[in-house]
Amino acid sequence: MKVPPSKSITHRALFCAALAKGESRIIDPSKCDDTLASVQVLSQLGISIIMKEEEWIVRGGAFKKPSIPLDCNESGTTFRFVTALADVLKISCEITGKPFLMQRPQRPDPKISSQYLSGLLLVDPSTAIPKEAVSKPYIFLTMEMKKKFEKGPTEVTIEGCWSSAAFLIAFGTLIQPIRLEGLNRESLQGDKKIVTILKEMGADIEWQNKTLVVKPSPLKAVSWDLTDTPDLYPILSVVARFAKGQCHFRGIERLRFKESNRFEAMQEISNAVDSKDHRVIMAAAVWGKATGQKLKFKYPEAVAKSWPKFWDVLKKI
Repeated sequence: MKVPPSKSITHRALFCAALAKGESRIIDPSKCDDTLASVQVLSQLGISIIMKEEEWIVRGGAFKKPSIPLDCNESGTTFRFVTALADVLKISCEITGKPFLMQRPQRPDPKISSQYLSGLLLVDPSTAIPKEAVSKPYIFLTMEMKKKFEKGPTEVTIEGCWSSAAFLIAFGTLIQPIRLEGLNRESLQGDKKIVTILKEMGADIEWQNKTLVVKPSPLKAVSWDLTDTPDLYPILSVVARFAKGQCHFRGIERLRFKESNRFEAMQEISNAVDSKDHRVIMAAAVWGKATGQKLKFKYPEAVAKSWPKFWDVLKKI
């Protein structure tokens, strides 16, 4: 199974390309609701983006005041990146989104979210990174992408998404063997930590050249700090249900600021079927497959926020 391209890296490539004066190419971008929100917002700011099947061509460097409010849909990354961009470049505009997005902190403290800080780093690399900043892997991703554009427009290929791969790795650990292609073993993506955590739980996971091979195995409980990888909580809370012993996860206080209160949503799987949170739904779907239960989700289309083809992939495997 080929892992979908990274949503987080696609966002960063788009904004870097928009800031670079000239034409950049983004190869194999993530085409989900969140990244399409970034495309729309940047287009309204005067950036030309030509979307082809395998690549996006971005002509950046010249921003304009938008004529209508910038609608970020449900994308927190888009909202905070464009807020930082407008703040630094003094672009007068109205930034909006879906109701739940507007309830989330707009310029959050680095102790809550790294997104606004990452947005500032994209526009102004001299921005200081506070010691107490959370989700540091996302900050490192931002700095890595910024470095690729330090000489101006360029071409970048988007690597596979470890956040999406986490659900497939859990599937392979709990249900049936799976081989995953397209993942960068040396990636700076924080959710790569899923391999370390599951292996500590006893999972049978190994690299065979560039392929990640996962096989079902008995699991034991672990204690883990998720401060830098909060997006892993929904799927780890599912895997933990199959481990011998009691798992303890720390650093999850910020889960209430996500697309839903993820801690509350994952308390009972019955909560998850009514959720609009993409990661909660995908985690519950893996649980349903692992237990042989058929779950009927109220908002199955919500997975398009990060992985539009999730249900097709789940059906295929």
